[in-house]
Amino acid sequence: MAGPSKVEFPGQKKQSIRMRGTKQANKETAGKMKKQLQHLLETPYAHLPQLTWKGKKSWFSSDSVSKTMKELDKIISKKNDVAWLSKRMMARSGDPVAKAFAGSLHAAHDEEITMVGNFSSASFGAASFIRRGDGNQGYLAGLQNFNHLTLRMLPWENHAKKGMYFFTWKGGFVCTGKNPNPPAEWLADVLSRSRFDFVENEIDGRVVWVTKDLDAATVVAGDNTTDGYVRMTFNHGPILAIGLTALEKSKKKDSSFIHHLALSMLPPFLPSILTIDARWTPEGWPQGQSLPESAGEGIDKIIDAWQGLSMNEGMIATAIRRTVLDSIETGLVIGDKWVAGESLQSIEGVLSDVAGSDDERNLTAHVLFASVSDGPDDGEGLRIDSRGGTSIRKAAALEILTGASCGDILKNLWEKWGLDGLASLGIEGEEAEEIWQAQVSKPKPFGTFLKGLDSARKAAQDVARFPTRRGSIEGPVGMIHDLLLTGLLEGPGKAERIATGRHSGIDNAAAAWTWLLTVDRSRGQEWHFESNARDKAGAWLGATKELHKCGVELLKCEQSEVDSLREQWQQALQQLKTITGSA
Repeated sequence: MAGPSKVEFPGQKKQSIRMRGTKQANKETAGKMKKQLQHLLETPYAHLPQLTWKGKKSWFSSDSVSKTMKELDKIISKKNDVAWLSKRMMARSGDPVAKAFAGSLHAAHDEEITMVGNFSSASFGAASFIRRGDGNQGYLAGLQNFNHLTLRMLPWENHAKKGMYFFTWKGGFVCTGKNPNPPAEWLADVLSRSRFDFVENEIDGRVVWVTKDLDAATVVAGDNTTDGYVRMTFNHGPILAIGLTALEKSKKKDSSFIHHLALSMLPPFLPSILTIDARWTPEGWPQGQSLPESAGEGIDKIIDAWQGLSMNEGMIATAIRRTVLDSIETGLVIGDKWVAGESLQSIEGVLSDVAGSDDERNLTAHVLFASVSDGPDDGEGLRIDSRGGTSIRKAAALEILTGASCGDILKNLWEKWGLDGLASLGIEGEEAEEIWQAQVSKPKPFGTFLKGLDSARKAAQDVARFPTRRGSIEGPVGMIHDLLLTGLLEGPGKAERIATGRHSGIDNAAAAWTWLLTVDRSRGQEWHFESNARDKAGAWLGATKELHKCGVELLKCEQSEVDSLREQWQQALQQLKTITGSA
């Protein structure tokens, strides 16, 4: 049943209908398409891949490509028969490449081009084309845009899925059959269009392409270097290498080299024509010594991610260096340098670029030397980052990341190896213990610590004269003892603040009042103490004064008198214990 007739009103504008995915062709696009289609019509075989396979039988006598080529031969023989092309391009069956080829030849007979289609593919690129017939749009675009090096491979994607290989470059387009054997011209052209500047070399009859920062002989030998490189060894002979420095200079707008190389062949499967490996060792790594096995495994994963386009190309160099450094199990890793740590001089050498004063660097070297000599705990390593933080490494080496300072290193290693560092400065025994403990308990910046080391040594020497230490005695005697030492060593002001603070019981209050009376700092402080505490303090005062007197003499005496006064200190302390009932 016929539909209702359309009603047109006077003055109504006629509406034009345009297919989705098409656009009005401007003069430039129309001229370009006309030129390309005319070239297709005049030289149709130039738009098809050359078949380079050689064997006993005729080329591809029974494969899918030969069948397609026979279909295309028929169409080319009818290229000027527009009516025949019209039927062929709309055929429900037949080769899809042949159908698109017939449609493209039909479009070549158009006198005027007004509408073009838009084709876009993330892998093959984008181009304008003439929609004609029932052919695949991508195939139409590929056949009509032969100068588009990647897109012209698209019509042959189904053949590639069946194991056929195609290679495209400015000077040619070939199919090598089931053997992926690209011509020499292909690689030279692909490299010339990449973002890197390659230099061609010939070593022992083998073509070697390298970036300007590399030595071709080193690449062929596969030697490790501190600059590093990624090496591609092609199955048909050539070697290609890119320096890590060149590789990491990638900008966001730069296309991936591995992507560029893969999209110059179909299927874009690089492992079928080459193998990729990488070489890099930190500065100081012994020449000829192999890296740990885990380094090779990590590099293989990075290469796989690069080929799979799941890792940014600009990060490949950093990732390779990081996986190598993470695998090192011995010695010291400082930035991108490695040292076995068997000599102090070698450690001082790698610390030259680490922030810190000469004194800090010297102390750091001794502490690191001690840490290497002792080895790691539980087979785990330590990493010190640029902020001074730490994390555990799976490999056992100690690693200091770039940006960490000598102060950061000392801060994290001081508790375990600080005494070794002090010994290197000639500070040992009880004196060293006091200085080390003070820095552990109340850390100072190590620059400040070293500048004040003379005063710290004097304080440590004073502490070392006493045979007992603060915190070593319990009860009221312990509090009197600690207040006496604090007043003698750090000044009465600090001890007074402790004495006039809160007290946990009557005995502690009595001990505090005893000290205040002993050093004559009790005036005006009575309100802090109950009468019972003051009464007890009166009984303890005599023995406390004797102990204080002995302490004052210990600090002033000659070194030859120290042993005698230390004995007197012990005796006075014992007397105080007896009086307080703590003996």
